[in-house]
Amino acid sequence: MMTIFTDGQAEAEITESSYCWKKNSVKVEDGYLKSTGMVTHTRIPLKHIDTVVYSYNPKKPAIVPVLKIIGKGTVLCEMEISAEHIEAVQDWMLNVIES
Repeated sequence: MMTIFTDGQAEAEITESSYCWKKNSVKVEDGYLKSTGMVTHTRIPLKHIDTVVYSYNPKKPAIVPVLKIIGKGTVLCEMEISAEHIEAVQDWMLNVIES
């Protein structure tokens, strides 16, 4: 396990199978990508995930980035993740689906 601090000094615990921060967790378990906490509750088979992207919607009152999990050209899931963690979570997920 490794504890990191992002640019915004937000703490996260990262292992090969999980990325956890505050009360949120995204992990790989039994061939699924599972998330729990404030971000969302998700269970997606890893074999269906092609890539992970994020975007900001400047039209919303609170600009919160949205992480999109994409498979076969379809958005399988969207997670609102704070700006201080969005890139690190995206990098972790991309590493997981490429291995």
